[in-house]
Amino acid sequence: MRTLLGTVLLLLTLTACGARSDSGATSSSPSSSSVPAPPPPSQTVGRPTQGIAPGDDVIAESQVDARSLPEGYPRSLTRSLDGKTLILQAEEGGCRHISARVGDQTAQQVVVLIAVSAAKKGQMCPDYIREITVPLALTEPLGTRTVVLHQG
Repeated sequence: MRTLLGTVLLLLTLTACGARSDSGATSSSPSSSSVPAPPPPSQTVGRPTQGIAPGDDVIAESQVDARSLPEGYPRSLTRSLDGKTLILQAEEGGCRHISARVGDQTAQQVVVLIAVSAAKKGQMCPDYIREITVPLALTEPLGTRTVVLHQG
């Protein structure tokens, strides 16, 4: 019985060593160890789902006056390349919704009114956040005018 058990253990050990040396031999070959190349990038360019889209310009903080906005209101703005569209970037989710519209436009400034609606006290809201963009059409390109953000 001991001899039979010893023979079985010896065969198992030799089989395991043989399998390990076979797998070691294949892993050292260049064809099996190389990682496949990623697919070529797509030729079509779309808008990203987050962040600033290609072709949009960030408006300098010095050109945005958000002093009258309450805490928690969005303040991130970009503009289209032609300057005729402002894009408010914000996060909303659950029962919090963001809307904005252009108010007065003068040669010195553009007023943007931002509204944030929240849930009624005690109302249950789903737990999610998503980035949104709110396009705001201007009558003339923004140029060097100041963008004044107000609650509204």
